[in-house]
Amino acid sequence: MAPPRAEERYRGRNIHVLGAAGTEGSAVIDFLMRRGITSLTAHDLNAGGAFEAEFDRTHQWLPPPERAEALARLRAYGVPLHTGERYLEGLERADVIFVPQSWFRHPRNAPVRALRDRGVPLSSMTHLFFETAPCPIIGVTGTNGKFTVAYLIHRMLERSGHRAHFSGNDRSHVPVLYYAERLRATDWLVLEISNRQLVGLPYSPHIGVITNVAPHHLDDHGTFEAYIEVKRTLIAHQGPEDLAVLNADNPHTRAMAAAARRPHLFSRLQAVRPGAYLADGRAVIARDAIEQTVPVDGMAVSGARMLENALAALLAAALAGASAPAMAEVLADFRGLPYRARVVGEHGGVRFIEDSLATNPAAAAAAVAEMDRPFVLIAGGARPTASTGDFAPLREALARSPVRAILLIGATAALLEEALRELGRPLEGRATLEAAVARARQIARPGEAVLFSPACESFDQFRDYRERGDRFVALVEASR
Repeated sequence: MAPPRAEERYRGRNIHVLGAAGTEGSAVIDFLMRRGITSLTAHDLNAGGAFEAEFDRTHQWLPPPERAEALARLRAYGVPLHTGERYLEGLERADVIFVPQSWFRHPRNAPVRALRDRGVPLSSMTHLFFETAPCPIIGVTGTNGKFTVAYLIHRMLERSGHRAHFSGNDRSHVPVLYYAERLRATDWLVLEISNRQLVGLPYSPHIGVITNVAPHHLDDHGTFEAYIEVKRTLIAHQGPEDLAVLNADNPHTRAMAAAARRPHLFSRLQAVRPGAYLADGRAVIARDAIEQTVPVDGMAVSGARMLENALAALLAAALAGASAPAMAEVLADFRGLPYRARVVGEHGGVRFIEDSLATNPAAAAAAVAEMDRPFVLIAGGARPTASTGDFAPLREALARSPVRAILLIGATAALLEEALRELGRPLEGRATLEAAVARARQIARPGEAVLFSPACESFDQFRDYRERGDRFVALVEASR
């Protein structure tokens, strides 16, 4: 059953929007005000100039002049705005509270949690995606690979002649709410959906893709089991006509198939039907009486991780009506994406690989497993509450790899040194990424590589993984 339209659900209600300076909060305010839903109160932790700075930081998808116009429009709405010390003032009168996806990480949002527990409904920008889109949604989540898979699905549908739209889960992408009026019933909407967006989400997409699940964001959810359940939310509300695309090679996603309405599996290691699998350098997509084959042995981006991503995208796109020739063309053209194990240069015979989105040990382990030449690894960053055991996937991957030396940075450097010491490879601590890149250039030999795959989040030294990855690229370029 389709969710109620936003106009029906929210008109006349006392609505409070948190994080007004952020992409999500400002998009919700814009969307509701354009539809005549004006009973709004906005809140933000940032006051004065900090509010404007936060708005600028979180709206990078807008060119600077349009960013200034968007901020002026937000102020011109005249929505009551409580910031700084007045944050959450009057919240107890809310009928509905719109929250950003990271709201539960902030101690000052304890009153929000209390109101939720007393029955006040929470909503979000992601809720509005589902309540607004007139077309079917393909939602993609997973610990690793979700952006790449969502990107490929979108390109495969477009190349097949479908009208398709895409929104990723970062501030470089235009939120769907800003082009909701352009969506048609015959379109497809492809969304990358994070674990935080899934918390409390009461809707599921028509096609739900879960790429894999590995320990991550445990500081958000407390336990790995709770994190798995949050990921399963993507398909938990599917109806009898909806489809689940799940990784048969990952035990946690394969287990989800038992409760899925219409599961379709993908696998690098075995033939699965209905689903997608590998056979003689080709992907076989088998469903009902239809079988499509797509060559995958000539992809520019190689390795097990890319094959998994390709199979997930092929299966979901095929279920949405993409053609085999179009899907083959997209895979052949694909050269990788920023922050996701991309080659950013080769200097002095040394290849430099930037993988800043490897914010957890499983993601870094996947990058290490793809290495086909001796390499120097740069790893480390922030990982609150981590233990040496958390880095077991990375340690095991490194033990099987041709790694020659490991350079450790950031808040987790000492913990990583303890976790990786038994490998018997040279381990060196460096205070900063700058120092680590300079040292890597000294010890890497022609024919080798330098892999920057942190296995940790970036918040000890950088605003986010994008700033961290961009800094690595700049350092590589500067040292040519």
